[in-house]
Order: sequence, then C-alpha cells, then structure tokens
Amino acid sequence: MRILNYLFLLLTSTLCLLHPAAAQSVYTLSGSVRDAATGEALAGAAVSLKERPSAGAITDSFGRYSFAAPAGVYTLVIKYIGYDTQQQPLNLNQSQSISINLRATAYQVQEIEVVTERKPPITETPSMGRIELPLETIKTLPVLFGEVDILKAVQLMPGVKSAGEGSTGFYVRGGGADQNLVLLDRATVYNPGHLFNFFSVFNSDAIDQTTLIKGNMPAYYGGRLSSVLDIGLKEGSYNNWRVDGGVGLIASRLSIQGPLVEDKAAFILSGRRTYVDVLMNPFLQNTEQGGVPYYFYDLNGKLSFKLSEKDKLYLSGYYGRDVGKLTLSDGRFTGDFFWGNSSATTSWQHVFNDKLEMDVSGVLSNYDFEFSWDFGGFNTVAQTGVEDKSANIDFSYKPNARHQVQYGVQYTYHKLRPRAGQAVGESGQVFGTERLRNKFGHEYAFYISDDVYLTDKMLFSFGLRNSYFKQVGPFNLYQFDEEQIATDSTIYARGEKVTSYSAWEPRLSLKYELNKTSSVKAAYARSTQYLHLVSNAYTTLPLDVWVPSSALVEPQYASQYALGYFKRIKENQYEGSVEVYYKELENQLEYREGFAPGPSNRDLEYEFVTGSGKSYGVELFIRKNYGNLQGWLGYTLSRTTRNFQDLNRGKTFPARYDRRHDLSLVASYKYNDRWILAGSFVYGTGEATTMPVRRYFLEGSVNYQYGDRNSFRMQPTHRLDLSATLEGKKWKNIENSWTFSVYNVYGRRNPYLYYIDNEGNAYESNVKLQAKKVSIVPFPLPAVTLNFSWK
Repeated sequence: MRILNYLFLLLTSTLCLLHPAAAQSVYTLSGSVRDAATGEALAGAAVSLKERPSAGAITDSFGRYSFAAPAGVYTLVIKYIGYDTQQQPLNLNQSQSISINLRATAYQVQEIEVVTERKPPITETPSMGRIELPLETIKTLPVLFGEVDILKAVQLMPGVKSAGEGSTGFYVRGGGADQNLVLLDRATVYNPGHLFNFFSVFNSDAIDQTTLIKGNMPAYYGGRLSSVLDIGLKEGSYNNWRVDGGVGLIASRLSIQGPLVEDKAAFILSGRRTYVDVLMNPFLQNTEQGGVPYYFYDLNGKLSFKLSEKDKLYLSGYYGRDVGKLTLSDGRFTGDFFWGNSSATTSWQHVFNDKLEMDVSGVLSNYDFEFSWDFGGFNTVAQTGVEDKSANIDFSYKPNARHQVQYGVQYTYHKLRPRAGQAVGESGQVFGTERLRNKFGHEYAFYISDDVYLTDKMLFSFGLRNSYFKQVGPFNLYQFDEEQIATDSTIYARGEKVTSYSAWEPRLSLKYELNKTSSVKAAYARSTQYLHLVSNAYTTLPLDVWVPSSALVEPQYASQYALGYFKRIKENQYEGSVEVYYKELENQLEYREGFAPGPSNRDLEYEFVTGSGKSYGVELFIRKNYGNLQGWLGYTLSRTTRNFQDLNRGKTFPARYDRRHDLSLVASYKYNDRWILAGSFVYGTGEATTMPVRRYFLEGSVNYQYGDRNSFRMQPTHRLDLSATLEGKKWKNIENSWTFSVYNVYGRRNPYLYYIDNEGNAYESNVKLQAKKVSIVPFPLPAVTLNFSWK
C-alpha cells in the first residue's frame, strides 16, 4: 500500500511541477495510421500540419500518434515510405481523434521524398544508444548459409561485439551475454540461439520491428544491466490473405497471414525448419558416425482483435526446439539431446481518451535443456531450465505534445532448474545422483518516467524504477567447515521467505539542440539484475546455468554514464554520432579456481566467487539512410576489465570479450529495379584467453603452467561477406527473389579457439609443443536462397 501511495504522490507532484499551463486555444490531435489493404499498424509514419511543421508526431509501434497545436484551420499531412502521401483539411477547434488508412504505391521520386520523414532524426530523440533496425536492410545482408538473422545484424552495430565467429551471441558495452534482455513480444528469450548459437531463434518473416537499446534503458525495462533487444511480431493482415516463404541451403520457412473477421480480427502463422539431417545422412550412413540426425524448428503465431475503437487484444506465442541424436556404429555410445524456448503473450490495450492509454499483459516464458546418453550399460541424463510467469500493467499519459509520462507495475514469478542428472545401470541401480532442488523467486517492480521539454531546445527525461526480489523455499542453507564438509543447515519450507533484496534504479537523460541539425545528449542509468547466467567452459553443449539471487548470491548492479554528439545532414539523409561511455559493474560471478563440473548434491552457488568490472570506450556511428546507396560505418574503441580477489591472485585482468578495436562497414546498393548488391566487412581485436607459458615433465608426462588470466590474445578477426539479390518478375499475385551470398569471401581463418598439441616422447627429450588454431569457416562459403510472396 505504501508503494501505491508513493507512486500516486510522485505522479501527481510530477505533473503539477512540470505540466505547463495550457491555454484554452490549444487542442490535442490523436489517432492511428494503418495500411488500407491489410489493416496492419504502420509504425514510423509522419503526421504533421502543413501550415505548422513544428506540430506533429511519429507513430509508435502500434501505429498511434498524438500531438497538440493551437486552434486553427490546417491541412493534415500523413507520410510513410512506400505509401501515397495523404492530405486532408482539418478544423482544429476541439481535441479530436482521427484514424488514417494509407494505400501502398510504387512510384520512386515521391518515395525518396517520404522516406526523409519516416522516423524522427537521432538529433531529436532524448534516448542515447537506441538503434532501430529496419528489416528491409537486414534481409539484404550476407549471412552464414544465407539465413536472414537479426542477431547477426545487431553485432554490426557500434558497442556490440560478437561472441565468436559465426555465433549469434553478443556482448554490449562490456557486459556479459546474460546481461542482455532479449524480448519477443514481451516474453524473455533465455537462449536466443540454434545450432550451438550459429543461428538465432527469430524468423524474419514473422517480425515487424527490432529495437536495440544500449545501456540507457527507459525505466519500463528492468532485470538486465547492459542492453535491451526488443522484437515485435507482426499483427497479421486484417483485410487480405498473404503467404511469404523461402527455401535455402539448410532451411525453409513459410508464413501465412490473413483476416479471421475482415477489419476486425487477423492472424499470422509462421514456421521454419532445417534439413541438415536430410542432407547429411545419405553421406554418413556407412561411416563410423552412422549419421547426424540433427534439426531445429521454429513456430510463431499471433492473433489480433479490434474489440472496439478503443480496445485491442493480442495473443501471440513461440515454440522452438533443437533436436539431435549421435550414434556410434558399434552401438557402444548413443546420445540424444534437445533444447529450446517457448512463450505465450496476452496483451489488452485500452485507450481512455486522447491523453491516457493502458496496456495489460500476461506472459509465460520457458527454456529447457536435456541431454541423455547410453555408454557402457549406463544411461545418464543432464537437465537445466528456466520458467517465468509475468503480469504487467502499464500506463501512458500525454497531457500535451511537450510532456509524456509513463508508469506501471510489473511482476514475475521465477522457477529455475539449475541442474539435475543421474546415471542408471542395466539392473536399474542409480549411480551419481544429482537432483538439486529447483530455485524459486518473486520479482516485483514499479516505475515512472517523464519526458518533458524544459525549453524549446532542451528535452529532459527522468525515470525511476524500484525493484524487489524475494527468494522463497524450498531451500537448504548449509554451513561448512574448513574441509568443506557440511556441519549444519537451515531448512526453508516451500514458499517460505529465504532472503530479499530491493533497489532504486534512477534513469536520467538530457538532450540539448545546438541547432536544427545537431544536438548533444547526456545520460545516467543505474540497473539491477537478479538472475545470473554461469557459463560452463568445459563443453560445447548449451549447459549454461541460470541461478537466482539468493542467500548465497547477491544481485548484480551497474552504473553507466554516457555523453554524445549527434548530427544529421541533408534532411536526415545522413546521420552520425559520437558517444563516450563509462560503466561500473558490481557482484560479477565466476567459478572458483579449480572448479570442475561433475555429479554433486552441493548447490552451484557455493562454487562461485564475486568480483567487479569496468568498461569504457568511445563509439563512432555514421549512417546513410536513403537513396540507392545505403549503409553504415560503426567503430568502437573500448576496454573491459574484471577484478576478483579470489582469481588471478587478485590482479585485474581483461574480460574474455575485451577487444580494443571493433569495426563494421555495411553497404547496400540498388543497382536497378531488379538487382540489389550488399556487403559487410568486420574487423576486431582478438579475444583474450588463458594459455600455458611454461611446461615441465613429471613422471614422463607433460605438465603446463598457465599465465595470468586472459593474458593471451588470439589473432585479430576480419571477414568480408557479399550478396546480390535479384527481384524476379511478378506473375499474377506471386513475387519472388533470389539472394546469392558468399560468407568469408577471401577465406580468412579466423580463430575460434586454440589448443596445445604434443608430439614426441618425454623420455627421449624430443617433445614438441605447438599452439594450434581451430577455425569454424576457414573458406569462402556460398549460399543461395529463394524467397517468394503471394498476396
């Protein structure tokens, strides 16, 4: 009750202090912009008054707009890329709500004109480190095996670093992989990778929008320290049927969308499946391995309902799995594994009036991993996973065009399965049982944010988030002696409180317009993370373990400061920015020295050590938004370090993903009406790792003495990828295109890992040691994909 009272008091006082006195002659104009053929919302459309260009707005992800203007007679102008510009007379003598339907067009001269106003320039928005990724550009980029991949495009942005050659994993501004909040229609995706992270779980045909926020997250987002990758699914077509799909070298995809009730209800269903098992098995049937029956698949679905002019309901879901089996021909070893994500989201949006909107949502999210194998008469099983149940209620209040307030309450119930496993003999006897109890926690948060123009040139954004986490039983808290033998324990019953944490998380940003084409921005953000991912470096299977904050592990914290200069040229045809940042990280987790995985009834939390981290750098970003030639240049100069008193003799060491230089150059060129050429070049300083610095012989065997933690640098990584897209001739209602691509054009052998190879005999003193490099794709890899659409 105190929290609600505080929220109400804070909201009312904020409005009283910052709400400028509104004259009676100023009215609010609001509404939505949609595709006239499909009824789908158009995000990024520009709505303005011809006689008063400063009055206007850009539609949000649901196609909604709202702005204020003095009373008068105007011409309302609505623009959007690829659609006819619409103008209509407007007598603004009271607050009004106007919904607009735009029709698609195919002309080119006007299209260039419209594009310049599709999205607000980076000089006008208050946020820093926020990047919108247009799906049209992503689809033309060359990628591994020709599979369109949003996460690969994310890695090409400044401040974002790849987790390795061909991997979809990414690190943002010195944070770990677990510090990125990845959302699919508001559901948390805990493992966004397929095929050992070589492909992401996101099917491009089902995706409507993708937004990356680096560090300076609005108060609406929480639970992670480094970034937010917010991905939204398409609503589906309200008026027409449409089929999209593609056939590639290793996977095919198909999407169907259409109206359930014309202009009232729509759906979209999208699926994708690989056929690596189908392609490889004929070649391996008679080999020692016997075959590689491995595949993955994704299913996306969404139902959209227009309940009334003020109410909309969305139901969406995702289900994806990796499935594989490994069998030796002599039958001594067989293994089965599967892992994947599933989610379901329900969202009800209600518009009270032209100033106040509400969004109520419920989300289920689940991640499972299981690996079982038979060897020597024993059947062994290993399992891990995470399950979330969330409920949120969010409000958006916009008293006028210069002032917007957002606030809400969020709740998540976490159930984590850190690890479980057992081995069963032929007689049914159980050996090496590892049945650790599930971990449970409740996470609450309320937030409020306020964007207000203090002057015509100064925009101030203030956000405050309060989060609370409570660990509950069943849980056993042990006490150990010097020999790590349990001497006493405290037992907590199911639902009983074990411990709790709470934190205030302020978010501040300020934008000042130097002139019409440039601005400076500053930001500060404090974040808290209650869930932790602990990576297992001893296996290539996704056995990373999620654990909650508990009586043994405190939450992670981060503070980030950022300052940037932003510039646009030629009506936003070009835009660029320079940002500097400094981040401090607290309570970072690593396994203790000497830890080795294996059967144990001891909680993993006892195996962790905690430390701190720092990351700082400068990011350069230059992008050409419009014209036949588009693309961007991103460069990051940074440093990321960690310090653990119990590791590396207490000395500070570079994080594994510390890379001094990171460069990406991306270009797309429309050669003519049928051909689009694209390419990307990346360069990065080699990863930091730990390697032996000395060797010695003991009883005829070679032993190694390792150097300081992460003191060895792999070779730098660089690669050139090229692609060409050919638009086919339209036949009736069917359109098609062919994409030809080459990954790693000049065959660079980028290091994936190093290992030490021994040759010779220690007793003969002829042992030779050599560090050898392993590369994933050490040769040019061509691919071809056929894309088609029927509408």
